[in-house]
Amino acid sequence: MAGTDRPVRRWLKRIAIVLIALLILVVAPAAFIIYPTFKSYPALKFPPAVSQAEKNLQDIALLRRLPEVERSFTDQTRLAFEAAVDKLEARAPDLDRAAFAMGAAHAVALADNGHTSVGGLAGGHGFNVLPLRFGWFADGLFVVAASPDRPNFLGAQVVAMNGRAPEKMVEALHAYIGGPANLARELSPNLLVSPELLHAAGLADNPDASELTLRLRDGTEGVQKLAAQPGAPELLPRNPWPRRYLSPVPVPGDTGSWTHVLQGVQVPPALTRPDQYFWHDYLADGSVLYVQINRVRDQDGKSLSGYLADVLAEAKTRQIRNAVVDLRFDPGGDYTQSADFAKQLPALVPQDGKVLVLTSGTTFSAALSMAAMLKYHAGSRGMLVGEPMGDRSRFWGEGGNVTMPNSKLSIRYTTAYHDWEDGCSLSQIRTCFILNYVYGTPSGSLAPAVPVAQTFASYSAGEDAVLAEALKLAK
Repeated sequence: MAGTDRPVRRWLKRIAIVLIALLILVVAPAAFIIYPTFKSYPALKFPPAVSQAEKNLQDIALLRRLPEVERSFTDQTRLAFEAAVDKLEARAPDLDRAAFAMGAAHAVALADNGHTSVGGLAGGHGFNVLPLRFGWFADGLFVVAASPDRPNFLGAQVVAMNGRAPEKMVEALHAYIGGPANLARELSPNLLVSPELLHAAGLADNPDASELTLRLRDGTEGVQKLAAQPGAPELLPRNPWPRRYLSPVPVPGDTGSWTHVLQGVQVPPALTRPDQYFWHDYLADGSVLYVQINRVRDQDGKSLSGYLADVLAEAKTRQIRNAVVDLRFDPGGDYTQSADFAKQLPALVPQDGKVLVLTSGTTFSAALSMAAMLKYHAGSRGMLVGEPMGDRSRFWGEGGNVTMPNSKLSIRYTTAYHDWEDGCSLSQIRTCFILNYVYGTPSGSLAPAVPVAQTFASYSAGEDAVLAEALKLAK
C-alpha cells in the first residue's frame, strides 16, 4: 500500500506546484490589474445622529473617503476636494439640507469628471420646485411644461432668472456639475427649477421663490415672481436627465400634473416613446432603418442584445440603404449589450449608404461608447449628427454609488478609464476598463460631423431638425 501511495502523493504535489505557478503567473497579475476597478467604497458605521450638525458631520466623514476609491482625481484636484470638504465641515452646524447638498456637489465636481457626482439633486424630489419645466434650444431656455393654472407660460423664453441670463446661471452651476461645460448645460434645468438649490448656490436671494423675466409667445415681456412648491420627500437615487421633458408623454413618478407645449401637436418619432428603452421603424419609404435606443440595457425581461440581433436579421430581409441610430435621449447602461450590433450594422448598409448616429448632451457613458463604436465600424460611412455628447471622449467610468446615511444623497465614484478617441494602450492596463481591450475602438474625434441644434420654433411646430438633417444626408 505504501508503494502505491507514493505516486499519488507525487501527482498531488505536481498538481499543487502547477496551481501555485498559475496563481503566481496568472491570477496574481490579473488581480493586481483589475482590483482597483472593483474596489468598494470604505464602509463606515455611525451611531444615530441627534442633531442636524451631527448628521452633516457623519455624511461629511463618508464624503471625505472619496479619494480612496475615486481614480479621476489628479494631485491638484484631490487637494482642492479636500480643501472644499474642510470648508464644508467648518460650516456643518449651519447647513440645511439644500446647502449641504450643494456643498457636497461642489466638492465632488472638483474631480472634473462627468461621471463623478452627487446624485439626487433635482427640484421636485427632496427639494422645492417651481411650477415650470425648462428645455434648452439653439436660441435659449424655454418653458416646455407648466402647471395647469399657468398655461400662458407655455413656450415662454426665459430671458433672465434672479437677475442673471440663463447662460450665466449655467456658468455658475458648472461648479456643481463635473465634466465638460455642455454637461452642466444639459443637467442645469434640474437645479434651475428649485429656488432652494439656487439659494444654496448663491444664485437666488429667496429660497422659496424665483424671479423670472419671461418673453411670452405673443412677444410681451415681463417679470414674474414664482413661489416654489414642496417637492416629494424622497430623493431620486441619481440625477434625472431634463431632456426627457421635451416629450409630452408624462414622466413616470413625477410630482404634480403638467400641461405641455406640444399638447395637440403631432410629435416626431423620437418623442413618442421616451420610456421605451429600444424600438425601431423604417423611414423614407422603407429604405432607412431607424433605431432609437433610450437606455443601453435590458427592459422588462427583454434583452437589448437579443432585440438588436433580431433587428439585424430583419433588416437583412429588406433593402435598406441607410441606417439612423438615435441616441439623443440615452444616458448609458452597458455598452457590451450593443457592441455586436455596432460592429455588424454597417455591413447591412451598401457602400454608397450611411450609418448616421444622432447625438445630444444626454448621449452619455455607454451611449457615448456605442456612438464611438458605430462611427469606427462604419468608417467613412459613419457620421455623428446633432449636438456634442455629454462627456469627453476620454473619461473615467465604472465604479459605483454609496449613499450618505443621513441626507440620503448618493456619491457616484469612478474606477476605470475610457479612451474612445485613441483607444487604450497596454501601458494603461491598470487604469483602462479591462473590457475596452476587447470592445474599445480608436474612433477619433467624437464631435458631430454635422452639427444641428434645434430652435424652439421648430420644436414647438412638431419638427425634428436633427432627424430631418439625417434623412437629407441619407438621400
